[in-house]
Amino acid sequence: MRRFVAFALDGRLHDVTEEPSDPQQLELLRRAVTVLEQLELQPKYLPRRPSLLPKLMSAIGSDENSMRELARILGEDGALLGGLLRLANSSFYRVTDKPVESLERAVMMVGTAGIRSIVTTALLHPVMSATAGRFAAFPETIWDHTQYAAAAAEQHGAQIEHVDVFSARLVTLLHGLATNTVFRIVRDECVATKTEVRPAALAWLLEDWVGPTAARIAMSWDLPIEHRTALASRPIENALARSLLFGRLAGAQIVLVKRGLIKEDAARATLLAHEHRRVQVDRLWSKLAATHLR
Repeated sequence: MRRFVAFALDGRLHDVTEEPSDPQQLELLRRAVTVLEQLELQPKYLPRRPSLLPKLMSAIGSDENSMRELARILGEDGALLGGLLRLANSSFYRVTDKPVESLERAVMMVGTAGIRSIVTTALLHPVMSATAGRFAAFPETIWDHTQYAAAAAEQHGAQIEHVDVFSARLVTLLHGLATNTVFRIVRDECVATKTEVRPAALAWLLEDWVGPTAARIAMSWDLPIEHRTALASRPIENALARSLLFGRLAGAQIVLVKRGLIKEDAARATLLAHEHRRVQVDRLWSKLAATHLR
């Protein structure tokens, strides 16, 4: 994941395993950590909960009238419906040449479960803010990664961990959102101190702080305790956290294969390297590769 973060920052897949030791970089990280420790007091960095998220979660929890409820929710927000249709027509979701022009068409294309996933993703997309400067491509790359990661976590949760698939998608989207939040904080500290952060230093900070930051965002949004626990737990301790980790790793491999930086066989080997459920994971990767890489 550090190598992937380095790629997201400067377009090169290189090793960033050395812990930062440069005094200037350490001071920059210290300042960023100070802000992260007081995140609740920093409203400009704490993303606001999408106003329709509670209604969406309620609709998803009620299978009987879920599509009727989803349609009603979308009818309350024309911008969300527009975002949903743009997302349904993106290369990530669209599977035919025929454009998706209505909610009904989107439902036919991806099914009820798929439309829930797309709506959830569309809700969180607006809070993934863009940036400028040296690392201008980072938020967009992280957003691409987050979409693939959420899809992979969802399937891992359904097929291997047997956890709630909506929860698997939502915590993965939150993790991506927190990645962007930590990045914004470091970027602003770079501007304030006139210091450039090195990819290795930022990769280390992201590794330590994205999970806790995502858990605090989940708490500020009043999300269920199981979401916060998964974001703050080590994967060995929590099934939902294991699906999150798999999603992040698989999403990174998909992006790197699509960008031509690694081969699919290498991606598969990376996912299987430390996995004791090799047959299940190999089968799952084959499905992901067939969907996103061929």
